Amino acid sequence: MSLSPHPVEQFRETGAAVFAGIVTRSACDTLLPEMDGLAAGKRIASPSLALRNLISETGAIGQLASTLGGSTVRPVRILAFDKSPKRNWALGWHQDRVIAVKERIEASGFTNWTVKSGVPHVEPPKDILQQMFSLRLHLDHCGPENGVLKIIPCSWLNGPVETTTLLEGVESAEPVLCVAECGDILAMRALTYHASDAAEKPTRRRVLHVDFATCDLPDGLQWFLPQEAGA
Repeated sequence: MSLSPHPVEQFRETGAAVFAGIVTRSACDTLLPEMDGLAAGKRIASPSLALRNLISETGAIGQLASTLGGSTVRPVRILAFDKSPKRNWALGWHQDRVIAVKERIEASGFTNWTVKSGVPHVEPPKDILQQMFSLRLHLDHCGPENGVLKIIPCSWLNGPVETTTLLEGVESAEPVLCVAECGDILAMRALTYHASDAAEKPTRRRVLHVDFATCDLPDGLQWFLPQEAGA
C-alpha cells in the first residue's frame, strides 16, 4: 500500500491506511519479548506494561485509535503474529467477524458461539462489526518477500459475506500489498477482505494486532478486555 500524504482520509475512504513511524524502534524493541513462544494469531490476555502504555489514551497506539474512532474507542483484543523461517504460514482470503466476550449470553443477532482458550467468542451483528477496526503494529520490515498482508480496499462496506461471495469479490478487484516498516501501523476496518501468502524469503515478520471498538455490547454482553499483567 502506498503511503498516502493524508492517511486518515485514506482510512475513512477505503477502510485501510498505513501510518508511518507511529512507534519508535526502541519502543518496538521493548515489545519483542511479548512475541516469544506465541503461535500465529495467539491472543495476548495479559499485556506487558510497555504494551499497556502504548495502547492507553496517551500512548502512540491509543492516540491513533482515538483519532480514527473518537473518544469512546477502547481496545478489546490483542493478537500476536510471528511469521519466520520455522513458522512460515499462509492464510486465505477472509473477514474478521468474531469477538471475545466475558460470558455467553444469548442475544439477538449474536451467532456461531465458540470457546477459544477458555474464552467465549461469537459473531456479532453487522452494526457492531462496522464500529470496529484493527491497528497492526509492525515490529519488523514487512514486504512482499516475507508474507505481507493483502487487502481489498473498501470491501468492509459489503458487510459480512459468504465465502463464495468474498472470493468472487477478490477475483474482480485488485489486491493491495500493505508494505510497512518497523514502527509503522496498518489501520484496517473490521470486515475488510484480507489474506497473507507464505513468505518467499522467510525472515521474522512480527506484528502486534490490536482490535478496537467504539460501542458497548447489548443485552448484558461485555467485551473480554485485555487484562493487566499479573491481574
